[in-house]
Amino acid sequence: MKYAPLSPKGRFRRALRLMGWNALLVFVGVALAALAGEAWLRLTVPFMTSSAPPPEFVPNVGSLRSPNTEIRHTNRLDYWTVSRPNSLGFVDREPPSPERAKATCHISIIGDSFVEALEVPIEDKLHVRLEELAADRLPRLDVTTSAFGMRATGQVQQLPFYDQYARRLRPKLLVLVFVANDFRNNTPLLRALQWAEGSRGWGLEPMARKRPDGELELAWSYLPDQLPEGFWSQPSGGRSRWKEGDGHSWFALWLSAKKKALFPPPPSNAPHRFSSKREALLRQPGHAAVFEGWRPTGWADVVEGFSRRDLPPFYEDALQYT
Repeated sequence: MKYAPLSPKGRFRRALRLMGWNALLVFVGVALAALAGEAWLRLTVPFMTSSAPPPEFVPNVGSLRSPNTEIRHTNRLDYWTVSRPNSLGFVDREPPSPERAKATCHISIIGDSFVEALEVPIEDKLHVRLEELAADRLPRLDVTTSAFGMRATGQVQQLPFYDQYARRLRPKLLVLVFVANDFRNNTPLLRALQWAEGSRGWGLEPMARKRPDGELELAWSYLPDQLPEGFWSQPSGGRSRWKEGDGHSWFALWLSAKKKALFPPPPSNAPHRFSSKREALLRQPGHAAVFEGWRPTGWADVVEGFSRRDLPPFYEDALQYT
């Protein structure tokens, strides 16, 4: 049986139908894969969004975690941890009593997010593993440990951790964990450029400043006294990662995290993050000299500045505060 050849118009319609069916099959396949991925994630992982209650201000200490609340932390790929701060506001076990600590070889560890270590359960943290190793290898010492860590703090903000908490335990050994970003956390103006208003309770944290005689002192209201009017109306530098992803598809969040892991983005150097704030500070009397020689185009330049041999006055202050 012979068929009459299709006209050009008929061939065109046939091609369109084939393309339509192929597109539909591709769409259905992608949709089914996304639904399968969504279902798989919701069945196998507990959550896909990090969350934490806002910090609380503790007199003479600063901003700490809200005691006995729930903190969820994940990178959406490797870990999903749920932690509860102790009664002091640190993500750790309850510290031993001063009497118990005095009767042992007590070790206190102080630091920032490296000590707080939200990425691992409390039983897997540095000081807990140290205590377990000591019990196994040096049982005569009777080692006990405690940790006082809070993210985004430097030595200046950590000093009250010792004065108000660790000191009472009279530790035989005090370990201060220092990392490179502590330089900027010890510097009031860099902290002002980095954080948005209210994100860390500005004016309620210890900050270092120089007295007229050149000596350093701690002050609790340093930043508001030094920042120009309208400073906080400037761009803050992005949304908080603690709120990122609410209400989104779990599969889409997982894909985004996987993409960043496989193709890490370069260090942020977006001028909008702080350039307008820097310009506002430069207009403040006395700050122009402090910022002399420091003209970064983005946040990556701020971090790299500490590796320069010819540090501008701004960084010299950061070193002195540290």
